[in-house]
Parts: sequence; C-alpha cells; structure tokens
Amino acid sequence: MDRVTEIRAEPWKIVPGGEIEAQYDVPPDAWYFADSRQGDMPFAVLLEIALQPCGWLAAYMGSALTSDVDLSFRNLGGGATQFAPVSPGSGTLSIRVKLTRASKSAGMIIQFFDYEVRAGRTLIYQGDTYFGFFPKIALAKQEGLKDARRHQPAVQELARSRSLAFPDTKPFPGGRLRMLDRIECWLPEGGPKALGFVRATRRVVPDEWFFKAHFYQDPVVPGSLGLESFLQLLKFMAVERWGNPDGVRNETVAMHERHEWTYRGQVIPTDREVTVEAVVMGVDQARRLLRADGYLSVDGRVIYSMKDFTVRQFHP
Repeated sequence: MDRVTEIRAEPWKIVPGGEIEAQYDVPPDAWYFADSRQGDMPFAVLLEIALQPCGWLAAYMGSALTSDVDLSFRNLGGGATQFAPVSPGSGTLSIRVKLTRASKSAGMIIQFFDYEVRAGRTLIYQGDTYFGFFPKIALAKQEGLKDARRHQPAVQELARSRSLAFPDTKPFPGGRLRMLDRIECWLPEGGPKALGFVRATRRVVPDEWFFKAHFYQDPVVPGSLGLESFLQLLKFMAVERWGNPDGVRNETVAMHERHEWTYRGQVIPTDREVTVEAVVMGVDQARRLLRADGYLSVDGRVIYSMKDFTVRQFHP
C-alpha cells in the first residue's frame, strides 16, 4: 500500500464498522511481473495488497496498545474470489477494508475484516479475513492444524510415483517468486478421487529476501508466499495434464472461483524444510480447470490448509 485516502474509524478505539480506503500504485516494471513469467500480478502480491490495509486499520485503532507486552500480528485465514487480473498497466488499485467484529481473550485479540480491491470501477478481488494479535509465548506454543487429514499414498502408489526438480522455465515462476525446489511425489491418478496428487519441498534458507521483507524484527515467511507455493503446484499439475502450447495462459487463481485458507503456524529462519501437498478434487475438462485442496507443513508440522484453490488454462 502507498497511501491511505479515507478513514471512517476512531483512533485508538476497536469498534466494528470502522473502515479505511488505501491505494497501491502498480509499477509497470515491478519485479514480480517479470518473475511470474506470465505478465500478470502473482496471487501472493494481490493478497498482500488486499490484506496489508487490514493491518493498518488494526494499528490505527490501537490494537497493540491494549497489552503490556509486545504483540505479533498474524493472519489466521480467510476466503475470497478474484474477478479480474492485474496487469502492468492497471494503474492505481483502491482497497477498502472494514472491521466487522473483534474479540479479546487470554491476552490475544482476534479481528475480522471484509475487503475489496478495485482498479477504477473494476472489481478485482473481494473477500473476508481474520487476524490475531499474539504475545510471543503464544506463537512459540503453536501446534499447527490438529485436525489435518493429509492424504497418504499407498506403498504401491509411491512405487510408481515420479520425482523431479521443480521446473524453472516458463510458465513456471522464477527468481524471487520460485517457491519450490523439488517435486517429491507426483501421481497423476493419485489422491482420494484418483484425479491427482503431488507433494513438493523447499529448503528454508535463513537469509532469503522475504524474511527481511516481513514485519520489523519479526522474520517469518509471509503466508501469501505459502499460498503461492501451493498455486505453483497446481500449475505444475495443469501443465502435466494439458501441456503448455503456445498462446495458452495458466490462470492462478481462476476468476470467479472462491478459495479459502487457514494459517495455524509460521515458518521462521531456524526451520529446515517446507512441504506442500495438493490433491485434485475436481476437473472441468471443457474449461481446463483444476480444483484442489492441500496442506503446507514445516518440519513435519502441518500449519496451513488450502481449500478450493483453482488453476485454469485458456487462450486469451
């Protein structure tokens, strides 16, 4: 976000109904357009544009001042729909966020927001989300997602699975946006519906750019990049299924398709390895659309879940 253009909230008061409008000027030569290798704004960047004004509004309302100890701000989940892509020529995006409810318990604050992103009159992205303010001790005790039901391929399936380095050529992202190292298990007919299962890994490198780009003195992998790694897996499965003919775009996420995410943990510089898994839950052959659910784990602890994320191949 570049500026706040409107405030309809009282400072230092956490009152539902408060809202702001912020703006972000899309740089035509932004690094993420080049690294996406597809010409449009990556999902992770769009999600940051949508959610960062929620943090600004939370700070304006004095949320962190309600505690005698330092608090960390974390996104916990949400759901949204993308309606249009963002290109280098999209210009200024306007983001409106509104606090819908808030609660406080055991030194922690939970806040819920609605938001929408527009380019002029065009609706780009719309959804809801919730954040928490946590003392350091609460973050240190996070146990991840206790009810995660990860798919475990049978021994016979694993014997015929493929493993390979994650592709580093177009249409897959490169540079700072490449979020996976290796496909550890690829089963085109795997998963609970026999439509596809894939597992990939990424080594945690303590000095990577995104740790310093996170909150000041709070080096964590942004959750948006975890979702980006999941979408990169979906793109891999789409290309494996339908190829990558000239002129085809791989739309992640597919427009007008709602998706949801949940975070219950974090990746920090002292962790060793991130694992991302996706199971295909639906295939629309006519539209060349895959719908998938999945999980992200760090050192064996499941911390993110993704539901109803999509990728679609089409000719512009």
